[in-house]
Amino acid sequence: MKSDRDRSVRLLWEPPAEPTRGPKAALSQSRVVEAAMKVADADGVDALTMRRVAETLGSTAMSLYRHVPGKSELLDLMVDAAWGETEHTPKGPWRDGLEFFARQMWAMYRAHPWMLQLTTSRRMPGPQAMTRQDAAFAVVSELGLAPEEIVAVVTAVSHFVDGVGRTMADRVKAERETGVSDEEWWSTTDSLWEHFTPDRLPMMTHIWNTGGFERQLDEFEFGLARVLDGLVAFVEAEERPAVRRSTCL
Repeated sequence: MKSDRDRSVRLLWEPPAEPTRGPKAALSQSRVVEAAMKVADADGVDALTMRRVAETLGSTAMSLYRHVPGKSELLDLMVDAAWGETEHTPKGPWRDGLEFFARQMWAMYRAHPWMLQLTTSRRMPGPQAMTRQDAAFAVVSELGLAPEEIVAVVTAVSHFVDGVGRTMADRVKAERETGVSDEEWWSTTDSLWEHFTPDRLPMMTHIWNTGGFERQLDEFEFGLARVLDGLVAFVEAEERPAVRRSTCL
């Protein structure tokens, strides 16, 4: 609803002054957000409730609503607070800048994998997230690209980190729920490996038998380097074909 969006905008971009004295100082918007992030870091976003956050603060759920009106707004505040832990992309060579931006995102997701459990396409962005995005745009702007190309270049890097991050977050969630690590789970799936035969899966069987799956390259490091290599080719091309947003979903 529009009112919910407006409420998030005000909380994110026009935060109330933090009380410094008296009983009200014991509870504030920033303290509620900090406590909520600790809950989500420990047990995932599914475990996050206003009651659970209140218990963490030694308070009541009703007292939290004076600072954060609901869970949706709380999640918006938590996401922006997580972005606030990252550093702005410094000026300099564009590839170095984009790599720095990607590594900051990756560190944020590793610290707060619950962020990747959230639907992000319509989550209200806050000032911390937007200033980081702005700095990433700035480092690419020196290339003389069209505005839409600047957006596309930064988005390509962001989407890569989002993708590999979601795989990581899924593993964290599964291990938390089952108590079994990803490696342990796959190593005990003998009924599956029995079907990996040369006649049915010749290449997969070859890779398996030669240890290819045991010596996998780091998915973040390998993928980031290849994405940046591809962007170098795009930036340095004498003629860059125009690519427009598809009208098909």
